[in-house]
Amino acid sequence: MSKTLFWYIFKDLLKVFGMASGALAGIMSFVALLRPLTQNGLDGSQVLLLIRYFMPAMSTYSIPVAALFATTVVYGRMSADNEITACRASGISFGWMTMPAILLGILVGIMSLFLLCFTVPNATMRGEQVIYSNLAKLIAHQIEQTHQTGLGDFTVFAQEASLPPADPQHPDEQVVVLRGPLIMTYYTPPGMPPGYHCAKEFWSSGKATAFIHENADDSSAQLTVALDDGVTFPRDFAETKTSSGAVSTAIFGPVAIPSPLAQKTKFMSVYELEDLRKDPSRGKDVKAVLNDFIREDQASALLQRLAQDLQSPAGRCELHSGEDTYFLSANPAAVTIRGSAMTITGNPIQFRQESGGQIRLTATGPLCNLGVSTDPDNDQAFITLDIKDAKVDSGELANSAPLSRKFAVPLPPDIAAYKFRTVDQYRGGTIRNRGALKKLLFAYTDLANHIISELNGRLAFVVSCLFLVVVGSSLGMMFRSGNFLTAFAVSVIPAMLSTVLIVTGQHTVEATPKDLLLQQNNITTGISVIWSGNAVIAIGAIILFTRLQRK
Repeated sequence: MSKTLFWYIFKDLLKVFGMASGALAGIMSFVALLRPLTQNGLDGSQVLLLIRYFMPAMSTYSIPVAALFATTVVYGRMSADNEITACRASGISFGWMTMPAILLGILVGIMSLFLLCFTVPNATMRGEQVIYSNLAKLIAHQIEQTHQTGLGDFTVFAQEASLPPADPQHPDEQVVVLRGPLIMTYYTPPGMPPGYHCAKEFWSSGKATAFIHENADDSSAQLTVALDDGVTFPRDFAETKTSSGAVSTAIFGPVAIPSPLAQKTKFMSVYELEDLRKDPSRGKDVKAVLNDFIREDQASALLQRLAQDLQSPAGRCELHSGEDTYFLSANPAAVTIRGSAMTITGNPIQFRQESGGQIRLTATGPLCNLGVSTDPDNDQAFITLDIKDAKVDSGELANSAPLSRKFAVPLPPDIAAYKFRTVDQYRGGTIRNRGALKKLLFAYTDLANHIISELNGRLAFVVSCLFLVVVGSSLGMMFRSGNFLTAFAVSVIPAMLSTVLIVTGQHTVEATPKDLLLQQNNITTGISVIWSGNAVIAIGAIILFTRLQRK
């Protein structure tokens, strides 16, 4: 095959491919904009930025189809103009005539590989940043659309939401005014799978103002809600021993709002994916679960130690907080530990607070609730102590009133050392039994699955370009009637099948079972589905090229 003929075909392929890929990427970018436009209420400048960032991402889907379209059209036109017949009469084989298409497939594959590994993850991240650049506007729009918005471990319901004019004195502060708000906090009970939520506490008022302060370092934010004439009440009054009460102004927060741009594999370059694949324990979600485990274990160990002191012959425990010392005794003491809380009953329970060797307060009561939360970074624990129907010996408090104290104490060195525990130690089952590791196993495996899904999916898209150009050129040369658009319509079927199977396989790999102890991981099935599309196209390309050679 002469150089003149090779470059004649290749130039036509490049021209058609360039026009087709640009048109398809533009159309798909506008389609991708529909959801952000309807759900997030973007303005004109944000729309233009999103088009800019969505174009590279949509190109990953349009490039293989554009390559298929270019080969089908160019070779179909050559067949209709009898140029294929002339080449065959000159002794040029079908194999040599497909060499320009194969070169196009190689170049398109390299382009697709570069886009998928580096450009698209960065552009996708920037596009998401545009969507979430104004949290106040996003929250207000979601409430206007659905009357609710989920933010971390709480949900905000409201009848209406509006954005007041920006305060020039506080340019970094975003404000949302809510009418008829209801805030519900929730938690996941111990032993329940991730995503299982129970209501914990409710906050309500006729009007509220939400203040959002963004953290530029990690895209997270803090939310504080000031409720006018607010009411707060727990889900279960019996458990919390509290009652509701109306106040002139109630403050909810500040609470952290997790970043909507959390660590996601689709935002990562291939180097970042490979680093995390070698050690998934460095993932943010895995680290968050590990820190939760460490705090839970520290709280449980401290409560066990306090329980041992209370049930010892002395029947007393001491808690030191700065210059203050707290003494708690009960003889005999009945202790019940649930999670990070302990209930103590005795006849009676005696409490004493000393400061600088001087007794500041003494109290007795039949029931004491003691809660613990820890701060591993600073090696300290926060104690919440409530004595029901306490008889207090102090001029500050009336008799037979609930007594509450909150204070911080240093963690014992052996319990503070828990902060050095690793994911592998927990996964090895030496610290907790496997039944108590569901949350950690899920986070670890889910991240590993997403990494494998991304790596296989990106590579499968690249490989599909090579097979599609062979299918397109073969079908184009076979349709001698000039109706090469029919050939393209036929060839689009395997192209769409390949894309659908790749995306379906990725979702299958990423569908990590909630309970890995009971359900099998779907990673092998998902990988097989990802590559099955390329296998079908490869078989189709071989069959078509073989039939073409026989003609």
